[in-house]
Amino acid sequence: MSCIYCNHYILYKLQNGYYKCAKCKRKFSPKKIDRKAKILHSFLLERSPAEIANKYNFAYASVVKEIAHIRKVMVRICEEEFLKKNEIIEFNEYLYIPKTNKKDSKSIYKAHNFLTIAYDEKIYNILLSDMKVYENLSPQEIKKLLRQSHIIKIKQNINIPLFWEYFENFIVKFKGIKDKNFFLYLKEAEFRFNNFKIEVKDIV
Repeated sequence: MSCIYCNHYILYKLQNGYYKCAKCKRKFSPKKIDRKAKILHSFLLERSPAEIANKYNFAYASVVKEIAHIRKVMVRICEEEFLKKNEIIEFNEYLYIPKTNKKDSKSIYKAHNFLTIAYDEKIYNILLSDMKVYENLSPQEIKKLLRQSHIIKIKQNINIPLFWEYFENFIVKFKGIKDKNFFLYLKEAEFRFNNFKIEVKDIV
């Protein structure tokens, strides 16, 4: 066994069951690390919280909490990668309407609005203003507004529409996503689409 943080091989076992690294001096619990590793691995395989809880006999609530934490770390990783880019080259705006709302005559007001940006083979998303702010406008006024404000600059990168197709298939698996949590699922889709990496040490 080596240090989860720096991979150093010299560890000191403490009386409470934790280990302390001789190099970075950080402490960790092997049992806790193993539990987090199992949840992370299963989550990356897109297993549901219920499936993970049943497989490892973990409390369902604790699995849900851990997955929520993993999604927040995914957001951080996506944002860090985005900040490394120097120039915005290709992008387009997208309105996502949840499937359950598509038959609603006022579905446009329930849409999530985000900007998708392409850098070579990677995709990044920025959440834009919620369409609810326009719910007092008529459908005709909305159409006029969308024509005037539509943001688009695509040359030849096909990953933007490919991501949108991927996102539509990804998000449909989840039911009853609260508006406040939509961003987390959007960034999770971005993370998976880009094949970014996450390790146990990232979520400890």
